[in-house]
Amino acid sequence: MIDMSDTPELVEVLLSQSEDLVDEMVSWRREFHQFPELGFEENITSAKVVSALEAIDSVEVIKGFGIPTSVIGVLGGELGGPALVIRVNMDAVPIQEKTGYPFSSCFPGMMHACGHDSHMAALLGAARILSMHKEKLKRPVVFLFQPAEEGKGGAKKIIEEGFLSKFKVGKMLGFHFWPKIPYGEFRTKKGLFTALSDRIHIAVRGVATHASSPHLGVDPLIVAANIMLAVQGILTRELDPTKTAVITFGQMEAGEIYNIVPESAHLWGTLRTFSEDVRDFIKDRLETMVPLIAQAHRAVASVEYVKNYPSLINDPLLTEEVVSLARSFFGEEQVSNMDGPILNGEDFAFYSLKVPSCFMLLGTGLDVGLHSAKYDVPEDLIPMGAAWLAYLGLKA
Repeated sequence: MIDMSDTPELVEVLLSQSEDLVDEMVSWRREFHQFPELGFEENITSAKVVSALEAIDSVEVIKGFGIPTSVIGVLGGELGGPALVIRVNMDAVPIQEKTGYPFSSCFPGMMHACGHDSHMAALLGAARILSMHKEKLKRPVVFLFQPAEEGKGGAKKIIEEGFLSKFKVGKMLGFHFWPKIPYGEFRTKKGLFTALSDRIHIAVRGVATHASSPHLGVDPLIVAANIMLAVQGILTRELDPTKTAVITFGQMEAGEIYNIVPESAHLWGTLRTFSEDVRDFIKDRLETMVPLIAQAHRAVASVEYVKNYPSLINDPLLTEEVVSLARSFFGEEQVSNMDGPILNGEDFAFYSLKVPSCFMLLGTGLDVGLHSAKYDVPEDLIPMGAAWLAYLGLKA
């Protein structure tokens, strides 16, 4: 049962306290942004998180649980009972930044292009605020700074190492700043929230030759191009049109010089769908079709298919509770349910299969999408995010 008796006053206090911390949160965010690190390599990042958490009154800090770069803070651990976990992600993505900010990435080819820097700053702010209200806590609150969300399944590793039992987890909450949702608006939904997300690697082997005599070789790029076109045919001509699935090849590698037909080519891509049956059908068709297309062109090809992230499922009762709290925090007009699930992958899904969980989006109002070299989160949203997470820590 949600206690709403002091809600308006509490929201006002939390927002005010968050605004008092804005300079510190922006500083954290910019430090994280300047030194982005890829999954399982978040050494500088985790050190900064540890330093910030250790300066907060009454927060117990645990370093390296399950993954050497993970950081966990616990407030109210003496309260016992099922804990509420608020999780944010730590890792960056392999993108060359093009924002032009004075605090742009110092590391070539790496960038916080998904907002994880802002997520961490907001949760550190929430931890600071909650420490001021620790006498109001109903249960332990665990702040989980999780490495390796971007395709490497850090959540799975954390779970396998016994996180849920070690910290007596009762509920889990995750949030993400999200572009193309109006600024400051809150979105979530019950049940199916994200697509399952798999990885595909196709390797093609041909016969190298000089560009002037292509007939003496077997061009793996031609084979790869035919495979990419044929794959789209699976989606548009073999799959039931009422089903949803998308395959995108985002990386291709072949050759060392412009005037030589290379010996091999590689394609890396991803499948997104909401149905395991659809996944199994497409996986089977890829494994059957790709070698045959290569054979028709006198080449050899193989498929490495990795089942990566499951679909994220929001617990209906917890989500209903969170939405009710969101209406009291943001206002009725700022809160709405999503029209449907999204095709993004999110490793928070692993938690959602084990304990009641709710994943939420907070709109940035920007048109630049996630994983763009120009992606950014408006820094004046970070205090709102921090106050909201602190509110959940007290009320959820």
